[in-house]
Amino acid sequence: MPLDLQTLKNELNPEQFRAATTINGAILIIAGAGSGKTRVITYRIAHMLDSGIPQSQILSLTFTNKAAKEMEERIKELTQKKMQNLTVSTFHAFGVKVLRQDIERLGYRENFSIYDETDRTALIKECGRELKYSPEALDIYKIGNLISNIKTGRKTWETANDMYRPLYESYQEGLKLYNSVDFDDLIVLPIKLFKEFPDVLNRYKERYKYIMVDEFQDTSHQQYELMHLLSDKNIAVVGD
Repeated sequence: MPLDLQTLKNELNPEQFRAATTINGAILIIAGAGSGKTRVITYRIAHMLDSGIPQSQILSLTFTNKAAKEMEERIKELTQKKMQNLTVSTFHAFGVKVLRQDIERLGYRENFSIYDETDRTALIKECGRELKYSPEALDIYKIGNLISNIKTGRKTWETANDMYRPLYESYQEGLKLYNSVDFDDLIVLPIKLFKEFPDVLNRYKERYKYIMVDEFQDTSHQQYELMHLLSDKNIAVVGD
């Protein structure tokens, strides 16, 4: 049974109803925790689908796989449709999808590996040994944070300990040598791909006409940049 406007009015308060039924343009939805923000996005997507917007044109980004799965299940329940072409995803899972398609443009092979914390630690240690860092200087936790901060732009070498710069560069070279990426790369590399290859970006912008972001207050600078690159005019963000 289609999700008609009367059903929406019954399920949502007036402010939520307005947000769920405003399809075009840029929308910012701010409300406190537990006030039904994610519910608004879920009903909004269901309403869009019942209004005839193709699933393939919608991209909804959130922060956990659990939240993405629950949202997709609820949309399926509301619309009574299979969600074969709808993209409800975490930022990082979306990044993987982008890289699987086009990472070869950046000099990697298509069958790249994604390093977990154990792999990352092993590579840092390997690079440290090759560069003859002393055991005292090789604080894995500290170096791991530094690599992440430099890679994501939270720090620059002007404000970071420059003695680790050779290790950072060796780590980056090691990732590429092993045809691997780390967790930060799942956001950083799609941004690089979109900036350096406009045809790749345009392909995604042509596909995703409507973008939604849940828990907007939790977005990092890189996630915001990724979202900004992808969005044209139809974007809805929800946050505290």
